[in-house]
Parts: sequence; C-alpha cells; structure tokens
Amino acid sequence: MRAIDAYVRNLDRLMIVTLAFTAACAGALLTVGIKLGVDLKGGTMLVLKSNQDPDTLARQASRVLGVPDVQAVRSSRGVILLQVPKYLSAGDASRLERSLHVKIESMQTVGPALGRAFWRSVKIAVPLAIVAVAAIVFAIFRRPLLSATVLAALALDLIDALGLMSLTGIPLTLASFAGLLMIIGYAVDSNILLSMYTVKRRRARTVEASIRESFKTGMTMTLTTSAAAGALFLLSASEAIFEIAAVVVFGLLADVLNTWVFNAWVIKEKIAGR
Repeated sequence: MRAIDAYVRNLDRLMIVTLAFTAACAGALLTVGIKLGVDLKGGTMLVLKSNQDPDTLARQASRVLGVPDVQAVRSSRGVILLQVPKYLSAGDASRLERSLHVKIESMQTVGPALGRAFWRSVKIAVPLAIVAVAAIVFAIFRRPLLSATVLAALALDLIDALGLMSLTGIPLTLASFAGLLMIIGYAVDSNILLSMYTVKRRRARTVEASIRESFKTGMTMTLTTSAAAGALFLLSASEAIFEIAAVVVFGLLADVLNTWVFNAWVIKEKIAGR
C-alpha cells in the first residue's frame, strides 16, 4: 500500500522517466530503424543449423549469392535465421549449404509483389484501427482532452514497442504486427479502466484515491498477461509465437508507463474536477 501511495505522490517525477524512455525509443527507431521481415518485403527466409557467428554467415552468404543486405540472427531456439532479399531456388539453397558448411532446416519464400501487398495492408490496418479506437473512446467519454490523452498514450505505446523491437533486432513481420494490434487493444482497455475509475464513474472522494483503486486492478491485469506472454517468450519453439510474445511484453512494459504515469498525470493535473 505504501508503494502505491508513493507512486501517486510521485507522478510528476515518474513523468520525467516516462518521457525519457519514450525519447530513447523514438531515437532508436529513427537512428537504427526497424527491419522488415521477408513476409512484408519479399525474399527468402532460411532456417540454418550452425554454431557459426550469424554476422559471419550473413557476409559469406552475401558473397556466395551475390546479393547485398543479407541479414542473420540467432533465434530463441538456437538456430540461425538467414534473410535474403531475393527469391532463392533449390539449387541456390544447396550451394549455400556446401559453401557455408551448414544444414538448412527449412526455407520460406515470399515474392516481392506479395510482400508489397502485405505491407500495404499493414499500413492501412493501423490507421483504421486507431480511427476506430478514437471514435469509440470519444463516444464513451465525450470529452476531447480525455479522449486525446487516451489516444496519445496508445501512440506512445506503439512508439515504445517499435523502439524496443529496433533495439533488440526483432523484425516487423505479420506475426509481430499481430502483437502490435494486441497492444492497441490492451492499451485501450487499460486507459478506459483508468478513465472510468477517475473521471466518468468516480466513486472515491479524491482523484488520488481513484488512481490508487484503478492502479491495483490495472496492475493485476498487467501482471497476469505478462506471466502468460513471458512464458511464451521464454519457452516457445515457434519463431512466430516468439515474435508475438516479445512484442506483447514490450507493449505491456510501455503501457505501465504510458497509462499509469502519463495518462494518470494528465487526468490528475488537467482533467479531474473540471
């Protein structure tokens, strides 16, 4: 209980931490950038069984195939994911095995046209999701500043999650994009919970008490979801599930700051009681 009281009293200081964290994630996103997976830009994804260094394998594969921008990372299962930005035939795969002294466990190929179609769908789906969320939030609260704050917290969640993906090398794929859509849904839930407790249906005498009540419920939700996503993150044998779990974990971390610090601070200082 003392920890929760200290949290409410120190929202001003926690805001500095939240904004600094978002600035660092945005900086990583702008400087490092985020990789697009094969399913969004086209090319071939090879799963290699090898103990060699991924960067070394990427350079060797680039030289053997005569293709620039070959990327390689070691996955959670210990295998190496080699991403080649071109269509590879069975003969190319056999040549890679002989030249790199590796074993190819699987190969996934997506044509450039299909990759571009997937990427266009992603760029359409996110704005539509945000517009739909904006309409629902405004219909519930009918208060422009409160609705804008909820949407701002949602945008910050996405920036933080993408920044952490950039820093950890997790590419933007159809799987990780599904994780981002899950973050949108979860962020809206937590922000509406906070807003309901503190503004629309406030039962406590003060806004600080309302924030404390909603924080207990919200953190219970976050911890239970984190436990499930963390188990998938650590134990998953599927790369797609690993990517979804990683993005969800990143989003939950971001949402703790952006809902329970950023949005709570705005409600406490600018909205409650007006």
